[in-house]
Amino acid sequence: MAGWAARTGYELVTLIPGVETSEPRPRSQPTLLAGDAEATSHPLRTRMAELLAESAELGRDEARRRLYDAVVRSLVPDEARVLQLLAHGERYPTTDVVESTFLGGGDRVVVRNASTVGRAAGVTLTDAVPVYVTRLVAFGLAELGPEDRTLSTQYEVLVADETVVAAARTLRRPRFVRGTVRISRFGTSLWQACSPKPPEAEIPATP
Repeated sequence: MAGWAARTGYELVTLIPGVETSEPRPRSQPTLLAGDAEATSHPLRTRMAELLAESAELGRDEARRRLYDAVVRSLVPDEARVLQLLAHGERYPTTDVVESTFLGGGDRVVVRNASTVGRAAGVTLTDAVPVYVTRLVAFGLAELGPEDRTLSTQYEVLVADETVVAAARTLRRPRFVRGTVRISRFGTSLWQACSPKPPEAEIPATP
């Protein structure tokens, strides 16, 4: 309404004989045409077309190298340290900090995939370990498993972790869901191909 009144007032004043105004005439706003939006997405369309064309020519070795390269470039240094430790083949305990509810809505997860693997690997951001583990699982480099009762001592250490304790303090009915994390088959294959070792010391990647 305010915009309509401003435009109408301006038009009425200009129609009155002998009345002049120094106010500039309102300019209409530019309209975004369908072609503009299409032009904006053009680089993405071009890149997708390039990928599809490349996929028809890539051999298995080059396709695998491209995949490994994309995954490694997505990792942060702390995650590389965790992957290096997991590459030894051991399982590490994980826990989710959840709040039990009685309203039928299910448990509310406050912290997911807290683990002792971060401190064992010597990461810089120990409070980001749940994020690191979750990302490694999302990339397919690690996999989650059930509780391992042989790791009972490590589970006790994990419950005393600062991140876990801080999350539990915010809940009225905290509960800890135990699990494990280990390197996946894909993670093993990638590590064998990308491990910073002399070429003669590396194990051939899994086909």
